[in-house]
Amino acid sequence: MGLPGVGGSCVVGAGRKDQPMPPHAAPAAGIAARFARLPLTGQFLLAGGLVMLGALLVTGRWITERIEASVVANAANATALYVDSFVAPVSQELAAGGGIGDAARQALDATFAAAGFRDRIVSIKLWRPDGAVVYASGDAVEGRPASPPVELGTALDGRVVATLEALDDDESAREAALGIPLLEVYAPIRAGGSGRVIGVVEFYEVATELRRDLGEARWLSWLLVAAVFGLSGLALSGIVRAGSNTILRQEAALRAQVAESRRVAALNRDLKERVVRASARATASTERALRRIGADLHDGPAQHVALAAMRLGSITPDTEAGRQEAAAIRSALDAALGEIRAISRGLSLPDLDGLGLAETVGRAVEANRRHADADVAVAFSGPRDAVLDFPARTCLYRFLQEALANAARHAPGAPVAIRVDVDADAVRVAVRDRGPGFDPATALGLRPDGGEGLSGLRDRAESLGAELDVRSAPGAGTALELTLPRRGGE
Repeated sequence: MGLPGVGGSCVVGAGRKDQPMPPHAAPAAGIAARFARLPLTGQFLLAGGLVMLGALLVTGRWITERIEASVVANAANATALYVDSFVAPVSQELAAGGGIGDAARQALDATFAAAGFRDRIVSIKLWRPDGAVVYASGDAVEGRPASPPVELGTALDGRVVATLEALDDDESAREAALGIPLLEVYAPIRAGGSGRVIGVVEFYEVATELRRDLGEARWLSWLLVAAVFGLSGLALSGIVRAGSNTILRQEAALRAQVAESRRVAALNRDLKERVVRASARATASTERALRRIGADLHDGPAQHVALAAMRLGSITPDTEAGRQEAAAIRSALDAALGEIRAISRGLSLPDLDGLGLAETVGRAVEANRRHADADVAVAFSGPRDAVLDFPARTCLYRFLQEALANAARHAPGAPVAIRVDVDADAVRVAVRDRGPGFDPATALGLRPDGGEGLSGLRDRAESLGAELDVRSAPGAGTALELTLPRRGGE
């Protein structure tokens, strides 16, 4: 702020030394974990409260310092104008670079002794630009101090410098001993007409009312800042609380939906397990029924057809026409007998009741060796005596029967290997050959000899909760893998 006739601006200090804020220690892991468990509103109140408290302290301090600086500057400028009106006219001799005359001293002493001036200004000094005191009121010492105050250089640059209650240098020891609040002011003295700074007047003004006013201003500014931040915090906490309540309601609804989804999924799993068990029981019943039908065909119609073929010769006349007729009838009976036996072989299974895993695999390999006269390499990984229920054993046997029959039909003479992997959850059986391979999409339907084919195997496996994987391509061999879940029991 400019000061006509006294200085261009005012540099103000409050006489306080800032204390550095201690560094914040990093939060411990336990504190961070407890903070993370707080609800959203609690986290906001804690973290936001700390941030807003820090912002309140910084903002409040900045505002109070600006208010204090403005009040001190205004007071200093006003007093400097007042003092300058008495000092400047009698101190123009400083323009010559020397001291002041006796007449000027008497005028200054008379001014300082006046009741109205002395009640307001407790001490006054005149400084030359070279840092020497050429006049001092009362019993203050004139001359050149060992270390001139730094404010002197600022005032010689044309600015008013003021500090409140900062009487901590040797040059201000006399004023500090008074024990009252003082405003120390350095104001430039300018030459009449040119405005050149020819000296500096230093004076100490009684600042009791100024300090009281500053105290009230500080409290009012702190109350205002605290009120603004408090209302802002309440408004923000209300918004966060509303948002947190919305999130909690949505979270509760989501948890209810998840619980319902889990309940439905559990019902679906239970239903699927019941369907698989029912399918397994139906498969077991069907296999036993087919085995009985196959046995009945073999022991009933097949035997009767064979007996009819044997008795045919005794009832036909021994003539050329009779022999031809008997040959035709015998050929038809032999064809019917062959078809019945083929159907019987396709329907019947060996007795798999009570067999373990290794024995079931061995039965299928042995049956294939009798029909195809082929050696098959079998490798086990895991317990060989793993327990499978009857539908699973039947599915495994049918799988090996079909896979080995495919290998014998499509890759005669090619090496065939079976690998059985057993763990706590499933049995995985893989049959691999190095034959010409085929397109799995075309290998559907029943075989001519009554076999089920890959489509039937896949349907059987899926009805038991198992999986059938077919990997083959022309010229790349064939790999069939069956994965059976282990349920145990019969």
